[in-house]
Amino acid sequence: MKKLFLYLFLVTRLISSTQYTGSVGVTNINLPAGSSTSASYTFLSTAYNQDPAYSGTIDAINGASLTLADFSLANYDDHELTQSPHLLRVVDGNADGNADLSSTVNGMIFPVIGHVGDVVTINATSSEISTYLALYDGVEIIQANTLESLFGAGDDFVGLSGKPSSGDNILVWDSVGWKVYFHYNNKWQTFGTRSDQKATIIYPDEGMIYVRRSDALTLSFSGYIPNAVQSYLPPPDHKFLMSNPFPVAMTLSELIDTSSNWESSNTVIDADQILVWTGSAWGIYFYNGSDWINSLTGEIDDKSIEAGASFMILRSQSLGVSEGYNKIDLPD
Repeated sequence: MKKLFLYLFLVTRLISSTQYTGSVGVTNINLPAGSSTSASYTFLSTAYNQDPAYSGTIDAINGASLTLADFSLANYDDHELTQSPHLLRVVDGNADGNADLSSTVNGMIFPVIGHVGDVVTINATSSEISTYLALYDGVEIIQANTLESLFGAGDDFVGLSGKPSSGDNILVWDSVGWKVYFHYNNKWQTFGTRSDQKATIIYPDEGMIYVRRSDALTLSFSGYIPNAVQSYLPPPDHKFLMSNPFPVAMTLSELIDTSSNWESSNTVIDADQILVWTGSAWGIYFYNGSDWINSLTGEIDDKSIEAGASFMILRSQSLGVSEGYNKIDLPD
């Protein structure tokens, strides 16, 4: 945790407003002003997508290649969907064709890495395919959120371009530390490569930190709202910056399924933890088996996470938890 604590030492706060009707919405996030010597840090997220490029069912599974019913009728040229990042998402995982939104695998996503005719190839292991996909599952293909689609690129970048220490940054947790992205020389960059990073995918369950070094700025995210999102749970003693994937404030009990693969304890040191940055310190929360507890006050506190915000999951060292996914449903 030391690297995380040392990095986030300046003022951070999130002010957001959201409107949504049915399956579409918009969230505005206000970024506080900062400077090259005193940046502001805002924990943010979005799960909005554009309208699905395809909605239908899986007719056949051959390894990682899926034959989709009437996919060719969507009129995409072969390999067109790989020219910009796309994801395949499960929307009816009961494999019965009845659009049952209660399936535990709904919201699971896989990157699309190729397609020819009605056959779409995804990036998935054989174990993931056997666990999360079946014949006649209802699926949709969506355009992935990327650095470019969320924040612009080139002349359309919404922030302050510059070197990492003088321009705006986007921080993404990559399982071992912060991946730092910055917009410089008219393209998205990161350390260790000169290639353009504009197509970097920001997954629906993935949080970000916006480092602002100029005047206050309002970001606006909008689009299609999914009915369910699968959020990644890292293995023991690992972290993940998780999004609130819906355009409404949600409590920890709504965001985290504590009934399985979650370490509960009467002491914070032995439990899986939720870390929420308040702007000056970390609020730390844990589940004691019946209630969410604020570790500072010792009081019951089912913390609410604002729309468009993100927070850190810190798994315990317990061998009773494992890497997996946590399904979050769109609130009624």
